[in-house]
Amino acid sequence: MTPVTSSGFFRRPGTASAGRPLSRLLSYFGRYRARALSALAAMAVVSISTVVLLFLLQKVVDDVLGTGSAASVAGFGGSSEEHGAALIRWLDGLYHALRVRLSALGLETRVAVPLLLLVALVSKNFFSYISEFGLNTIGLSMVRDLRRDAYRSLLGQSSSFYTESSTGDLMSRLLSDVELIQQAFGNRLADLVQGALTLGLVLFYLFSLNTRLALFVFVLGPLLLLPIIEVARRLRRTAFSSREKMGEMGSLLGETLRGHRVIKTYAMEDFEAERFRQANDRYYRLARRTVRIEALNSPMMEILSGTFLAFLFIYAAGLIREQRLTPGGVISFLAALLMVYKPLKDVTRVNLAMQLALSAAQRLFEMMDRPVEILEKPGGRELPRFASELRYSDVSFSYGEQRVLENLNLVIRRGETLAIVGPSGAGKTTLVNLLPRLYDPERGSVTIDGIDVRDATLSSLRRQIALVTQETVLFDATIAANVAYGQAHPDDDRVRRALRAAYAEEFVDALPEGLQARVGENAARLSGGQRQRIAIARAIYKDAPILILDEATSQLDSESESLVSRALTNLLQGRTTLVIAHRLSTVRRADRIIVLDRGTIVEEGTHAELLTRTGVYRRLHDMQYFAGEAPGEARI
Repeated sequence: MTPVTSSGFFRRPGTASAGRPLSRLLSYFGRYRARALSALAAMAVVSISTVVLLFLLQKVVDDVLGTGSAASVAGFGGSSEEHGAALIRWLDGLYHALRVRLSALGLETRVAVPLLLLVALVSKNFFSYISEFGLNTIGLSMVRDLRRDAYRSLLGQSSSFYTESSTGDLMSRLLSDVELIQQAFGNRLADLVQGALTLGLVLFYLFSLNTRLALFVFVLGPLLLLPIIEVARRLRRTAFSSREKMGEMGSLLGETLRGHRVIKTYAMEDFEAERFRQANDRYYRLARRTVRIEALNSPMMEILSGTFLAFLFIYAAGLIREQRLTPGGVISFLAALLMVYKPLKDVTRVNLAMQLALSAAQRLFEMMDRPVEILEKPGGRELPRFASELRYSDVSFSYGEQRVLENLNLVIRRGETLAIVGPSGAGKTTLVNLLPRLYDPERGSVTIDGIDVRDATLSSLRRQIALVTQETVLFDATIAANVAYGQAHPDDDRVRRALRAAYAEEFVDALPEGLQARVGENAARLSGGQRQRIAIARAIYKDAPILILDEATSQLDSESESLVSRALTNLLQGRTTLVIAHRLSTVRRADRIIVLDRGTIVEEGTHAELLTRTGVYRRLHDMQYFAGEAPGEARI
């Protein structure tokens, strides 16, 4: 199968696969609606406290400092125009009622009004803490759920998904892309909701305070939105491309980490450095464009706002001369405008963060929406422990246009050891991968005791099968955890019996931490033979009736192979085994050998029988033997 790059494998933006990313993100957020409503109530208190602060600021200037003092500020003077707005009347009524009560307690106006201002300030900030903490917690919970679902979708994909995908790109989507979503639905979402509530109430207050001045402001105000919209449009376009380039760079880095020995042996450091430099430069150019657009946003807003305020001051001065505003009203109006500016700026920042998050979410949902090829049949059967035979009936399979298996028929009896040999690309690994449903056949069926594996539940099917591969996969955990893979509390006695049967107990006991020793990333703390024996112990511990050996000793030295071969002898006892042949010593011990060529079985028999014929098996044997390998070591 030809690997496909990340940009070709997943759908491009705008397709149905990742459509409506915002609504899908909000569906995750909606799981915590009760907590969100509490945070929203706290935000409402913050917004109301903000308006009360603005109103009390006017009263501090007019009633505490006095009009004479206020008149000295920026040349303001004159009396106030009475307003009939309901909000102002309500605030005035509440204010005078509180003054009366405080006066009854012996507090003068010069003390009472600043105290009320302080109470409003404390209320605003206390509930601001409550709301911000609440929404940030919701954002973290939502992203936790999103990561969990994305990871689960990865685990549910078939082997073809991993063959076609770039590891670096998948990691970028699941880790760094989700971080962008977390940023948007953490502080930025709190800014958005709080800013919108505060903006609405403060605007209402502004119109209540002086309608003419407010109209002047908001006739010109929408002009600010035009450049903001253009900035957001450009940002989203560049953000998606930059995330794609990050995935490409991650893929290159993963290849370097995995293939560092080859790179050094072939002296390709400069070549790989140049490949990475080019990918890094491509990401840099796109990221620089994104940074430039983000950096332009704040200065642009400052300049537009400064120009806007200059005209506002000119107009407000005329209203003061006409005595349509008190000095306190002017100060309160200007303070309200400043408070409008902050939530407006927060909203624009949220817009930028949201565009980045939507771009990241689109990539993540593209991955999650990839159709799962291997699905469990609704009402699937629980497969009983294997008792009789495995059967392949008219099985055909292709990778794209390349036919790998063609109308293959095969019966494997319980307790039989079957070796599968053939030239490279003959379909050996594909044949055994159909058994645990890593792939499904295009035509035909694979049955266990007469039950089609597609009719069984995946868990009951895969409990029947243990696997030991050429490239040993151990996890960065303890030896006990690797042997008893998937069990939270492994049985140490059973683990030891498995290690003993795999000829691994001796070297494990020699480790300082014994069973609790960690194997390290890629099991780097163990030798190749030790890794393979731990993998065999894992298969013994599982005690599955069917065993698949895929080139299990092909990469070992002679001493390690001897120990592993003895361990395999213990593992094969009482099990039905499919062996993808590696060395003739293993093949000779098989009960039966089948030879695959171009997806079909061309020969079948024992080692001795096949050597008497002039077929593919004899040709491969002779080629390897006369190439200098001893008959007991030749590989197939």
